[in-house]
Amino acid sequence: MTQKTADDIRGLEYDWLAVDADGHVGFFSTAGGGYAPDGFLADAESFGATIEALEASPATTTARFAPSLTSEYTNSWRLMAERGLFAFDSDFFGGPYRLVAAPEVPVRVTDLPARVVEVLTRVVLRDLRFREQAVLSAETLAEASRT
Repeated sequence: MTQKTADDIRGLEYDWLAVDADGHVGFFSTAGGGYAPDGFLADAESFGATIEALEASPATTTARFAPSLTSEYTNSWRLMAERGLFAFDSDFFGGPYRLVAAPEVPVRVTDLPARVVEVLTRVVLRDLRFREQAVLSAETLAEASRT
């Protein structure tokens, strides 16, 4: 486990996961500039491995919506939505996260394997509900991860 800082990941694509007030799971792509919570920065490698495991698992639902990408790119947002996660993307300049893909049937953290839950519960956003959020600012995420 290697501790990272926001400066360490700035300019690089990193993905992280969080649990909301309803126990739903969110997938966040920094796009090189998005906010990253301390719970993720403490062990980014574990989040990466957990995301790979989720992507490799079978789809459990369909995506209500997701961006279209050419076949040369992996559509991680669609893959996550098809596994029941809400998918958010930021931008290189540190803009807010925007909901880009959503599942028809959201998964709850309690439905996932214990090894996945252990990583997911490192970032809990107790005051947020992913199904109600189209845009999440760095300030909103930082405040929600402190409560």
